[in-house]
Amino acid sequence: MSGLRRFCLIVFAIAGALCLCVLALPWVGPYQREATALMDNPYYYIAMQALLAITALGVIVALLRALFTPRKRKTVVIDKSGGDQITVTTAAISSQATHVIEGQDRFIAEKVRVNAGKRGVTVNVRVRPRHTVDLTAEGKRLHDDLSQGLATICGDRVRHVNLEFVEAAAPAPALDVTVEPVEQLGGAEAAYEPAALGGAAPEPTDITVPMGPSVSVGSHDEAASEPDEAEGEVA
Repeated sequence: MSGLRRFCLIVFAIAGALCLCVLALPWVGPYQREATALMDNPYYYIAMQALLAITALGVIVALLRALFTPRKRKTVVIDKSGGDQITVTTAAISSQATHVIEGQDRFIAEKVRVNAGKRGVTVNVRVRPRHTVDLTAEGKRLHDDLSQGLATICGDRVRHVNLEFVEAAAPAPALDVTVEPVEQLGGAEAAYEPAALGGAAPEPTDITVPMGPSVSVGSHDEAASEPDEAEGEVA
């Protein structure tokens, strides 16, 4: 709905509600005398006439639209041969548009609206890209593919193809990035450079862990003093 049409509907609704209240208060409600006395006020009377005119105009417009607006067509005549004719439904056109959009697995057809009239068919599609793409190029390509795909089912009855793109379902996949090795630093800092960057890696140091039974420090001292005592006795 356009902004102007929305504004007119809001004004018509407010004017109709106020007009109904002004006309009903003198007959219904606890303030009948006060509402009747307000009719003698010229400004109140002019405001009531303005509200009544807006309400009457809105009612007339709504009645004319109800009488003369053509009903929504569900079929489109694509060919006539003598007294015979070939028709296609708007549901089939919508299905064909969805098939063309989602055929290459790059876009998602969220909403497809087909308006069929006497002059032709207008297709409005809301498209969501699966990943972030260049809509300037991809949008034009999709429009051409969609026009050709609809021409196979509707012929030359397609008047307009309107595409509306919304935000992508997922960001674009990350590109492969090649990291070049950093130049080897000179001086003392070269010793800290890893081997992949051209520096000399430190040689691994072998660490031996004894796997025998553990001996406490006290028992070791006692064992070391025993030979000395034995040598004293022999002497």
